[in-house]
Amino acid sequence: MRQKIEWILFDLGGVLIELSGSPFPAHKMPFSDWLSSETARKFEKGLISPDAFANTMKQDLKLDHTVNEILSHFERWPKGFYPGATELLMNVSREFGVSALSNTNAIHWPRITLEFRAHDYFEHIFASHKIGMAKPEIAFFLFAIETLKIHPKKIVFFDDNPGNVAAARKTGMQAYLVQGVSSTLNMLENICSSPKN
Repeated sequence: MRQKIEWILFDLGGVLIELSGSPFPAHKMPFSDWLSSETARKFEKGLISPDAFANTMKQDLKLDHTVNEILSHFERWPKGFYPGATELLMNVSREFGVSALSNTNAIHWPRITLEFRAHDYFEHIFASHKIGMAKPEIAFFLFAIETLKIHPKKIVFFDDNPGNVAAARKTGMQAYLVQGVSSTLNMLENICSSPKN
């Protein structure tokens, strides 16, 4: 039986923040390849430096660009919050606790926090590279649950990756697959119209 919701936990990229094309210049890397890249995972867990990340990707993908060009392009991959995302967050925060749990990195973090001002909209941002864990590791979700001190059945999690949704559900969270603001808003409305909430 669905529990009363107390907290909403959002992924960022693909759910609230729009990503622009490919993470690398002149290379149409499918998002599935990014998700399965061992180098990307190490970078998102804070285990390697930006230069090491760019150098390895340059070699692996045979990119005909300098390390600085690769890093500059990668930095611009996140475009910003989708239209309507910040309004959604402000509305949701009137009724629920609101946090983000995201695989991110040392290059995107300054843009997320300083340019996009994400901290204005969340009580916590669980950033993979700061914590040393990344989705879909169960430990990352358990870390968030322990920090929030909320029973997992009372937490709703939104993500655009089926593997991350499946991992969140293993912890007891109510987890849903969404893409962008419209999809997230529709799912929220369906969940919150439940008699339990």
